[in-house]
Amino acid sequence: MKKLLITSAVLFIAATGFSQHLSLNLYGGYTFRDRINFGNAYAFINAGGIFGGSLEGVNAQGTGVELQYQYQRTNIPLYSYPQNVQLNTNTTATISYLLLNFEQYLMNNPKIQPYGGIGLGAAFVTASSNSTKFAWDLKAGVKIKAGNSVGVKIGAQLLGSAQATGTAFYSPGFGYPPYAYTTYATVLQFGFTGGLVFDFGGH
Repeated sequence: MKKLLITSAVLFIAATGFSQHLSLNLYGGYTFRDRINFGNAYAFINAGGIFGGSLEGVNAQGTGVELQYQYQRTNIPLYSYPQNVQLNTNTTATISYLLLNFEQYLMNNPKIQPYGGIGLGAAFVTASSNSTKFAWDLKAGVKIKAGNSVGVKIGAQLLGSAQATGTAFYSPGFGYPPYAYTTYATVLQFGFTGGLVFDFGGH
């Protein structure tokens, strides 16, 4: 995971060398509740507010690269099947994402610029224990320029990661020994964001 983070930073620095201008984005938003299914239990990542920021480089054709950080403090209650009994008492958790996004803006209107993007990175989950997992995101929205250097950015995003949940066993059949494998649960968080954009450099 450290190699992934270092590679993301190097790629971002290299890509911004070809950018026409840089942007600092500061935003907040809201993420909806997500249910996570395990083999014999399920959990919820409760809805809540999110906060974040990013550095973004965009060239004259509207192609951009963004290094993004996002933070969420929430609750993750865990319940058993089929009794629906809550298994944990302290459900407070923080989820942080560090992502390298590749974006494309439509530059037909210098004041209103729709965009879409996809990114890869890491999710950092702090609860009863700490874990770091591979993560990805999809995003779309619009950047509205109020002036040469200030604007607003409104969008929707889908964040995903895979969390290892335990060990399961599979036997191919009579006479063959069972083998163990790690089970995974998919985390998907959908939400909306909005915030301020500060542009530097060319326009």
